Amino acid sequence: MERPEQTGAGAEAPTRGREATRERILASAKTLFTSEGYGAVSSRKIASHAGVNVALINRYFGSKAGLLTEILREDGVFPRLIEEGSPEDLTERLAEHSVGRLHGEGTPLQLSLDDSAGDPDLQSVYQGRLKSALIDPLAVYLGGPDARVHASLVAAVLLGVGRVRRVEGAAALRAHDREQLKERVLALLELCLRDFGEPEPEAY
Repeated sequence: MERPEQTGAGAEAPTRGREATRERILASAKTLFTSEGYGAVSSRKIASHAGVNVALINRYFGSKAGLLTEILREDGVFPRLIEEGSPEDLTERLAEHSVGRLHGEGTPLQLSLDDSAGDPDLQSVYQGRLKSALIDPLAVYLGGPDARVHASLVAAVLLGVGRVRRVEGAAALRAHDREQLKERVLALLELCLRDFGEPEPEAY
């Protein structure tokens, strides 16, 4: 026989317990992913670190990849870059972030995940985040009939720089003058956001 759903104060304690367990799993996963790398950490190890049954990871997050997706959603860099600051400085913020990542800057978690960039799970998570953390919020932020086209072009530039950094190492780019690199990336991003009816800027 099913128990009736609890309401009021009696229902609050189990809810608080579930939330506390969920947060403990997230904290343990973030700590382990940062210190040991995504590929080296199993769901069982996360559960042991958090002091919970491994089945709870699947219950709350679906998988280890789902757990990472939630961590990245909570710690999302691009939504903050898009929303914090004036619209006039948007491309400046994105260009600075892109060039900074070329030079090995980033959060401890980002830098650790860079070492696991070839992991298929991680690539799948990043593909999903490209849409949910960059293209979607940027299109909403920009507004207008071509917002999604502009947002997708910006994502293509940032993704391209990131891809070169992860695959080739970007030694030549890092050796170049940082401000000049930033100005070139900035020019590309501004071109991506230019209205399609505007005349094209003069070539360099």
